[in-house]
Parts: sequence; C-alpha cells; structure tokens
Amino acid sequence: MPQTILGSFTGEWFDVHTARQAQLLSDNAALRHFKPFIGRTLSVSQAARELGVSTERMMYRARQFLQAGLLHPAGEVRRAGRPMRLYRAPAGLRVPFALTPFEDLEAQVTRHARAFDRLRARAAARSLLTLPDHARLIYRDDLRGDVHSETFLPDPGLRSRVIGGDFVGVVWLPPDRARALQAALDELLLGLGAQESRGPGTRPYLVQGALLPLDPDNPAEWSSPPG
Repeated sequence: MPQTILGSFTGEWFDVHTARQAQLLSDNAALRHFKPFIGRTLSVSQAARELGVSTERMMYRARQFLQAGLLHPAGEVRRAGRPMRLYRAPAGLRVPFALTPFEDLEAQVTRHARAFDRLRARAAARSLLTLPDHARLIYRDDLRGDVHSETFLPDPGLRSRVIGGDFVGVVWLPPDRARALQAALDELLLGLGAQESRGPGTRPYLVQGALLPLDPDNPAEWSSPPG
C-alpha cells in the first residue's frame, strides 16, 4: 500500500492501467473537472455547480472519464421528469509515471514546481538585498577556462549568524558520493517531516531538495546551469 505524505488514505487504490487514463489525470484542466467525483457520488450538474462551470462542459468531461474507465455510474435519483444519474470515481488513484507521455509528465512537474520556484526566487532576492555587501561574481576560471557566475559572500562567518541560503548547480559525483549525498538528504527530509507545521516561536521556511541524474552525453542539460 502506498505511503502518503500530505494526508491520510486507508481505502482501496485504483491502479491506472492505460495511457489514456494517465493522460487525463496528468492534464490540469481535465483533472480539475475530475476532482469533484473522487471518492464521492455526484450528478454532473452537482459537480458543475461545485466548480462553477456549465453543465454542458462538465458533461463533456464526464463522457471522457466514462470512456476511459475512470468514472463509473452510481445509480439514479428519482425526480419529476428524467431521473438524475449519479457518478463516482475511485477515492484513491495510483498513476504510474511510465504510462504518462514525457511531454505531459514534464509539464506536470513544471506546473507543480512553478509556485515554489517563484517563492524561492522572491525569498532569495529579499535575502540578498538585506544582507551586507552581497554581489554577483562573473569570471573565467584561470585553470579550466570556464565562465562562472556565483554569489559573493564577503564574510564567511555570515552563514553561522543568518539562517537561510540556497544552492542550485550541477556537480559531478562518483556513485559512492552520490549515494552518500542521497542518504544525507533522505535523513534530513525524514526528520523535517516529523516537525509540527506551526507552533509558538516558529516561522515558515522554504525547503527544497533535489538530487537528479543528468544525461552526461547531452551537454545542453548541464553545461549552462542557471546562474
């Protein structure tokens, strides 16, 4: 059973098994129309009112979900005229990344990270403006001839007095060093997960962690990191 991080789910998981299902659940607009039905029994009109969209638009999406096997009929409610049909989607879905087209998967990752990327840029800029004598250094390496761009930290002791900072860059590591770094990151992130989200004397911090293998045969991925 998958272990969740953001919330609790003890129900039965639905395993997505077709590329069409994965495509719909990776598309932001389709997923928005699908969410009202997840783990709930609703009519198309009820779902449309919840999202503030037209019944016609919701019916179009519902047909897509039905044809893909993500939405299922769940009975009817008798009323004057035609009965109101009800539909329901699984309460938990597991979407294998292997079924998602690369373009859709990359777009999904980009979309989810966009808000945190903006937050990181804003917080980092605020820190750079408030800390004394910070500057950007752009130079060519005397030994290797590479051009580098980095933040100048005139006072090395500043790191011990001020909380915060970030590093984004490409490093070349042998397998043992990469595994050691992964273990350190895992230990740090697992420890953070046990902390209270709010409490007296606390303030929010943005924490990001990534260690992702790049393609060594594709210099476009690693030769010009953002700086």
